[in-house]
Amino acid sequence: MVIFKDLSCKIKPALMAMSVLSCLSFGTHDAWPADKTVIKVAYSADYMMNTPEMAKAWFEGIKAGFEKLHPDVTVELVPIAGGFDDLITKLSLMYNNASNAPDIAQVPAGEAGQWAESDILAPLDDRLKGVSWWGSFPNPIKKEGTVDGKVYAVSEGVNTNALLFDRTVFKKAGLPDNWQPKNWDDVLNSARAIKKSSPDVWPLWVLTGTAQGSQGVVLGALNLLAGSSDPVFYNEKDDKWVVDSKGLREVIDFYRQASKEGLLAPSAQILNSNGPGIVAPFLPKHQIGITLGGNYVPQIFNKDVCGPCWPDADKDIGFAPIPTSKAQTPGIATAFAGWDLVLSKKSAHPDVAWQLLDFMQSKDNMLLVDNFAGFNPPIPAFYTEKVFIDFAPGFQEKFAKLVPIGIAAPAKADFKVWAYALAQATEAVVLKPDTSVDDAVAMMKTYVSGQLDATKIETR
Repeated sequence: MVIFKDLSCKIKPALMAMSVLSCLSFGTHDAWPADKTVIKVAYSADYMMNTPEMAKAWFEGIKAGFEKLHPDVTVELVPIAGGFDDLITKLSLMYNNASNAPDIAQVPAGEAGQWAESDILAPLDDRLKGVSWWGSFPNPIKKEGTVDGKVYAVSEGVNTNALLFDRTVFKKAGLPDNWQPKNWDDVLNSARAIKKSSPDVWPLWVLTGTAQGSQGVVLGALNLLAGSSDPVFYNEKDDKWVVDSKGLREVIDFYRQASKEGLLAPSAQILNSNGPGIVAPFLPKHQIGITLGGNYVPQIFNKDVCGPCWPDADKDIGFAPIPTSKAQTPGIATAFAGWDLVLSKKSAHPDVAWQLLDFMQSKDNMLLVDNFAGFNPPIPAFYTEKVFIDFAPGFQEKFAKLVPIGIAAPAKADFKVWAYALAQATEAVVLKPDTSVDDAVAMMKTYVSGQLDATKIETR
């Protein structure tokens, strides 16, 4: 996820798995020699990786490496400028025109469902039988790219979330240096102590708001739902979305209570459309006591990203898994979401496109994109690789080890509707904490049933 866009190109060549490139620039062409097989690869130029320069360097490295191995192939890079919604809109337009459709695209995992259900993407099950890396993926990550029993998307990496706490702020509040909350009351009580001891500090940062789209929900409220008394939000068997449950009510009430007591960061910040990307600069300033944040946040302090540089981040910032609401089993929780690679069903050269996708998923390429994009590798054996751990010492392995207990959004087009409804409900109680939980739940019911159908919702 890109955090800022004004970084000059200064990526260290040592980080590159492909030594042929660091910050080189290759132009694209309107026409290619007739004897060349052309494979188009569409990707986010500005949003997905930590900096636009990292996106450019990684994909140009892929292009150079694959073309060297396959001289008869030209990899045509199609960078898509703009934010999350810009990427989805442009890809949808490209897929609607066969001549413009990319053979391979890099997409948010939760968005793959809409194109799979529209018969745009190729199922990959048969091809995956012939590669070694797929068998190393945990089942939850495999399922993230599965639609109606078939695999349409394969993970490049995933984000997990945890609580990052400021030891300087905690010390002033009399809170422990090795803080490990057991339940949500522990989190709120710590936030109350911070508010009392440091009135100018924002006690708690938790994202919400419809402006952030489904990504904001996965990085915010869905983590709390994962740790609630009832984390189920989609009935896969009956294809129904949960709009009222004990778990949802706990989540909404957490936001309501935190807002009512003035424990949250300003709504202009946590509801900001770029909320996921603006939090990091506040941490070195000791502006936030507790941050519910993704694994990409500490990576931003790496010297090759510098958003901002903070070499002592692991000394000043502590790590704690998100606890479950009442300390119930399994005791900790996270939501996870990643970015995937997909193959167009209408590709003129599907076998070559698959070879390129397989090349992109090699160990060195995967570890590099995970560092550049702020991901945990989808292969657990890579969690302890030095090149991964050293990118954000003290944080990388801890965040990665949360993957097996995480819950992910299903690869269904309707998830965006449900996610918007949850964002709408939590935003309502943040802006107006006198709003009752009943009213917020009713808001969810009305929106989801109105956008989908009354037969597509259920209460637990």
